[in-house]
Amino acid sequence: MRKLLVSLLVIAAVSFSARAQAPQHGLKTGYIVFVYTGEVLPGQMDNFKQLAPKVIAAVAEEPGTLMYEWTLRPDGKSFDAVELYQSSDAAAAHVKHVLSLFGKDLGKVQKEVQFVVHGSADEPAKQVLAPLKPVYQAPIEGFTR
Repeated sequence: MRKLLVSLLVIAAVSFSARAQAPQHGLKTGYIVFVYTGEVLPGQMDNFKQLAPKVIAAVAEEPGTLMYEWTLRPDGKSFDAVELYQSSDAAAAHVKHVLSLFGKDLGKVQKEVQFVVHGSADEPAKQVLAPLKPVYQAPIEGFTR
């Protein structure tokens, strides 16, 4: 009985130690996700559709942008941009880059409905994002491959 109890305690200690040293996964690793919901302004859909590929091509050159996808909702005027960044620095650099190149043009064709930030953006990134009035979501658990 004593050997069984000692064995169970050793297994428990090893399991706890391995769990404590396990690497973090998902958004806890520093990745940042944006979900931006916008609405195309009345009469601006053609201009929006001409501008979108230009924005996406410019963003494709950003080294810290891992995923960037725009989708149109069934209402035909609302859209979502789902974006994945390697770090807070990459996310902040993206916002500065897009606003400097396309901020004025985007403002003519669409309006922000909601901007949600998933992950743990650092303070410098939060300062860059502040004008967009983001809603911050904190990671609970997950994984990123």
